[in-house]
Amino acid sequence: MSSISFRFSDEYGDVAAIHDALYAYNLSKTGLPRVEVSAEHFPEQQAVLACGEDGQAHGGIAFHWLDDPRRIFVDYFFLDDAVRGHGEGRRIFEFFFDRAKRSGARMIELTTNTFQAPGFYLKMGFRITGEKASPVPLRPDNIHYSLRKDL
Repeated sequence: MSSISFRFSDEYGDVAAIHDALYAYNLSKTGLPRVEVSAEHFPEQQAVLACGEDGQAHGGIAFHWLDDPRRIFVDYFFLDDAVRGHGEGRRIFEFFFDRAKRSGARMIELTTNTFQAPGFYLKMGFRITGEKASPVPLRPDNIHYSLRKDL
């Protein structure tokens, strides 16, 4: 993947696409059976999309605003294999942090699991605010983490 750019979207279809890609990834890592689920829809929900030169989205960050203090909750984060491992995760979050600060956000919260990316989020300046055991068939030692980053 040569050149990735980022753009905001308030289209539910973009949020749903990130959710669906993350859901498929999670199923491959957990051994859980597929069930019909769809992305939650929140007021003030948006996405930051990682787009290739052709404009095609290769994942992104779906998020929504919470009430005072101005907080953002990251609903879903996923990048296709084609853009992983090239620093694009860091770049999209730095873009996201900058825009969030300029929009008045004071903190960003999210959750993740052991089999997802807790180490990545810690490198991005998040801190763990909670954790609980959340065993799944292929990951009996899985931990579900709550994280926060103050902006």
